Amino acid sequence: MKTAPAILLLCLVIVFIQDWKFRKIHVVLPLVIFAISFFIIAIEKYDLLEIVLFNTGFFLTTLSILTIYMSMKSKRFLNPFQHYFGLGDLLFYVAITPLFLLKNYILFFILSLLFAIILQFGLKKFIKEETVPLAGFSALFLFIVILKDSFFVFQKITLL
Repeated sequence: MKTAPAILLLCLVIVFIQDWKFRKIHVVLPLVIFAISFFIIAIEKYDLLEIVLFNTGFFLTTLSILTIYMSMKSKRFLNPFQHYFGLGDLLFYVAITPLFLLKNYILFFILSLLFAIILQFGLKKFIKEETVPLAGFSALFLFIVILKDSFFVFQKITLL
């Protein structure tokens, strides 16, 4: 395995550990993940700017719809970062945008949310906080997906 993908995997493990223990991640981690992902994929023949813009647009649209829905439900504006979504989660999902084509980013986003829900319920006895370490669980899921994509040639999800 080359150095850059190994650093990417290490960063994902650190995101998981930090989010699990502290329910926050260091701001440098998403920046490193984005830079390494951009560097790795830039070697390939993809229009990375377009990929990043489309994936970020999808994510921000989803977050906006969620904010509008939750605000309408409570009959007042709810800041998503104070009530149900962390800034680290936002930074993580934006940081991984270079790794996927849009349809695969959407697939990863949905599957990572399901993975987080399953882990949250499965580890309920061991988790003391009420919040979900979404960035951490998503990083763990991405770690598994990258390993799967590296060792098996069928149904690759990432651009790695």
